[in-house]
Amino acid sequence: MKKIFILCLSLLFISCAKHNATESLINCSPVRFVHDQKYGLFNPNTEEVILYPRYTYIEPFSNGYGLGILGDEGDVCEIIDASGNILYSYKTEPLSHTYCYNGFFYYVNDSNDNYYHGLYNYKGKQVFKSDFIYSMNNECIITKEKSNYVFLFFDSKGIKQKKLLLPDSYSYEPFSNGFARFSVLNNDKKVFGMIKTDKTIAIPPKYKNLGTEFKEGFLIAENENSLYGLLNKEGDWIIQPKYEQLFNYSGKVLSAKLKNWNIIDLKEKIIKSFPGNLTVLSDFFDNVAIFSITIDGSTKYGFLNTQGDFVLDNICEKILPNPDKGYWRVLVDNKWMLFKEDEGLINLEEYLDFSKAK
Repeated sequence: MKKIFILCLSLLFISCAKHNATESLINCSPVRFVHDQKYGLFNPNTEEVILYPRYTYIEPFSNGYGLGILGDEGDVCEIIDASGNILYSYKTEPLSHTYCYNGFFYYVNDSNDNYYHGLYNYKGKQVFKSDFIYSMNNECIITKEKSNYVFLFFDSKGIKQKKLLLPDSYSYEPFSNGFARFSVLNNDKKVFGMIKTDKTIAIPPKYKNLGTEFKEGFLIAENENSLYGLLNKEGDWIIQPKYEQLFNYSGKVLSAKLKNWNIIDLKEKIIKSFPGNLTVLSDFFDNVAIFSITIDGSTKYGFLNTQGDFVLDNICEKILPNPDKGYWRVLVDNKWMLFKEDEGLINLEEYLDFSKAK
């Protein structure tokens, strides 16, 4: 009896271990890297290469699945799971932008004069079809019916029953956390505003430009004089429009240009001021932003933190956007490497295990 109990306990432990391993694998998003000008994937927990570089580009993973693009942007695409397995291959119109949101994959069909847009799931099953998808993000899809734009809200389970119709008197972008940027022509000039999902206008269309979404409750706005400030959700100025350029508030600081670039807080106290040949190029991602320095006509790139300290000197010829789990893809001395703030510059051949690559 004791032996049977021990055997059952062992089987239960193995079953749970397999389940946890599978769940962990699904929840673990692989990290993209570039090697020999092609994109591949590695597991950040084991540092094993799970997919040898073969793609022109890989979209960021979404709900456990990614999209690898062969050839030009668009053209042949492959759906990849978190283990690096290729689940399905499909063709889309070459040079059309590809999307990967909530585990669904966008494509354009133009075969045999039968033109339409649609979405596949990870099994390659068509789950949505429309004459045209104007835009989408991880919250909604924008299509059109007659004189109305149609916003279809969706998540990892698919498209929800809820949908929103807005008249085509404006041009819209997808909603994000209850707000969408829209634009209209005013005296032949495009001006921007923000609208809520209840169809009320939160910020009237009078700005030369606006950020695409609120970050930490604030929105970058450019006035008619091409100066930037920061609005709250009620449309009030938190930072008056006096800066030549501005990046999103990180929750701690933001980068602002007034002649030279500075790191400032919401009260506009200067945390760090930089010389004129330094340019901040991005928002802060996990407290790290891209900067460049130009010397004698040569520009190199690096990273700085929210205190304005360099965490990587300006030694990169190129830095690719959208890091995965803190890993940035950087080109140094014409060689693609990785950078992570707590690990520094990473040589791929020394860091990654290519022995089990698919």
